[in-house]
Amino acid sequence: MEQTSGFWADAIGVAASPVAIAAGIVKGSYDAATGSGAFDEGFHAAADPIVASARKFGTEHRDTITKGVLSGAAATLGARIVNEGLKHLKR
Repeated sequence: MEQTSGFWADAIGVAASPVAIAAGIVKGSYDAATGSGAFDEGFHAAADPIVASARKFGTEHRDTITKGVLSGAAATLGARIVNEGLKHLKR
């Protein structure tokens, strides 16, 4: 199994958790109601691949995500500095 660790793997995994939980509840409930299997089996069959894929995405794209976050933060800070400078000049 591929190594999926690090901050972005965890962060993206947590972000995907609500979707994974919803899918797991639906699949587990359907399986239990129709007699196709236990709720637990259905839940994990649906939820585990979603979280695993999200963690893999976070691991594979961690450099790009970090650059995007830092670029966005720098742009926001730069815009704020310029905006405050313009406000000062208007006075």
